[in-house]
Amino acid sequence: MLSQCHSGSPEGGSRTGRRAPSSRTRVFRNDWTALVPPEPASWRPELAVSVVVPAFPGDRLELTLAALSVQTYPAHLLDVVVVAPQGLRLPISGEMLPGRLHVERAPAHAGPARARAAGARAASGEVICWLDAGTLVDPFFVEVHARWHHLRPECVTFADLLEARRIPDGPADAVALAMSGGMVDALGAAGASPPRDALLEATADLAEANEDGHRAFTSAATAVRRTLYEGIGGPDTKDDPELGRRLWHAGALFVPDRDAPAWRTASPGRDGVDPWSDAGRPGGRGAVQPLVRAVIDVEGAPYDMVRACVDRLLDGTESDLDVALAADWDAREEPGGDPMDLRLLQAAYLTDPRVGFTARPPGTGFPAPFVLRLPVVWGVAPDTLAVMVARAERARAGLVELIPDPRGGNDAGVRLWRTRALLRGMRDRREEEGLAEAVESVYGRYRIQCGPGALTDLTDPEARRYRSAALRAKPPVPPPAPPADTGPPGGRGRPAGGEEPPACTAPPPPGGR
Repeated sequence: MLSQCHSGSPEGGSRTGRRAPSSRTRVFRNDWTALVPPEPASWRPELAVSVVVPAFPGDRLELTLAALSVQTYPAHLLDVVVVAPQGLRLPISGEMLPGRLHVERAPAHAGPARARAAGARAASGEVICWLDAGTLVDPFFVEVHARWHHLRPECVTFADLLEARRIPDGPADAVALAMSGGMVDALGAAGASPPRDALLEATADLAEANEDGHRAFTSAATAVRRTLYEGIGGPDTKDDPELGRRLWHAGALFVPDRDAPAWRTASPGRDGVDPWSDAGRPGGRGAVQPLVRAVIDVEGAPYDMVRACVDRLLDGTESDLDVALAADWDAREEPGGDPMDLRLLQAAYLTDPRVGFTARPPGTGFPAPFVLRLPVVWGVAPDTLAVMVARAERARAGLVELIPDPRGGNDAGVRLWRTRALLRGMRDRREEEGLAEAVESVYGRYRIQCGPGALTDLTDPEARRYRSAALRAKPPVPPPAPPADTGPPGGRGRPAGGEEPPACTAPPPPGGR
C-alpha cells in the first residue's frame, strides 16, 4: 500500500524563503533519492506552471477547479487550462475557481493525446502539469511537483494516484476539505491502479527501476518541463505509453512523489464511452521504434567494405534494428574518392526498409532504446549484436564495449550505447571528461573482450567478399540520384534477447555496477 501522504495545512506558507537551487548531483540510473528538494512553503518558486485539465461530460470538473483555486503556489506563476470538446458546457461559474483560468476548445472525437497537446500549446507555463478532471488534490499539489522541476529540468513527476472513498458535495465542500489538512483521513489512501502500484512498490518508487520504468507513466497527474516535452516530440505522440517511452529513452528522471496525492472521483463518461478515446483513429497506437539503431560512417570507405560491414550486420540474429549510413550523399565529385561508390550503395540498399541514408552520423539513437556505433572496418559475427544487447540488459549497463583482439591491426572498438544513458551522460558531462566516463558514472559500463571470429577485419580485401544471401536474391536496382537526408526508418519493437557466442568472453563489469 501507499505510504502516508503529506496533508498539512497551507496556512502560514512563506514566500520569503530561499530559491530552490538547481542540482547537478549525478543520479545513478533512476535513483532520484539522491536529490533533496525543498520542503513545501520553505522556498521561493520562480518557474511558471500551467495545469492542463482535459474535461468530458460527467467528470466533476468543478471539484478539480475548486481544489486548484487554493494552491500554495504563487498565483502569478500559476494558470489553469481546461481542454474540452466543442459544445460541452462547463461548470466554470462561481467563486471557487483558479485566478487564471482559460478554456481551450478541441475538435470533436479528439483523443487524449490531442487534448493534452492542445492544452500544452495553449498554456504559457515553463512546467506543464496534466491533471484529469474530477481529481481532488491538496493545496500543496502544484508546489510539490514544481520543486523538482526547479532542481532538475529532466524530472518527470508523478502524483500518488488514489481512489476517493467519498465525493465532496460541491466546490465549497472540496475547498473546505482541502483546507482542513485532513484529506487522507477523509478520502482514504487506497491506490487507484493496482498494476502501477505494484510496480512502484517493487522498485522503491522507481528508484531501483529496471528499463521498464516507463510503464509507470500516466498523464492523469503528471508534470514535465515544457522544453523536455517539446524536445522529445511529445505533442506528436499518440498515447500515454508512447509519451512515457519517449521521456524514458530521452533520459528523463521519473519521480513519483508521495507528497503529491491525487484522488480520482470520476469515471469515463456517463454512458461508459470516453469521448477522449483514440479508438478507431488512424495511427492511434503510435510509431513503434526498433530496438537498436546502428550508425555507420561510410564517408570515403570503399563500396565492397561497406557492403561487407552492413550485410553482416543485417544477417545477424538480432533483427530488430535499423541502420543509418552516414556520408555526403549529395557529393558529385570528391577529391581522392569515387562518388560512384555512394551511388552504388544507395542502389544496393534502396529497397531495404531497415537501411536509411543520412548526411551526418546522428548524435544518439533516440527514440530507439539503443544505438550501435559500428566502425565500417569491422564485420560482426551473426550473434555479436545479440550478445551486446543481452549483456546491456543483464548488467543494466549504459555502455557495452566490444574490445577487439589486441593482436589484430585495428584497435577501434564497437560500442553499444543505451540511448537513455547516453543522453543523461551528455547532459551531465563535465569539462575535460570523456563521454564514456560520464555515461559510466550515471549508468554503468560493461566490457567484452573479443576472441577470434567475433569481429572480422574488413581492411583485408578477402574479407570484403561477404554478401547477404537475402540481398543477393533481389534483382539489381539501377544507381539512383543522391536522395535527400531521410534518416533511418522505423522498425519493430520487442524485448531483447540472445545467447553469447563462443567468440566472446565477458569479464565482470568494472566497479560491480
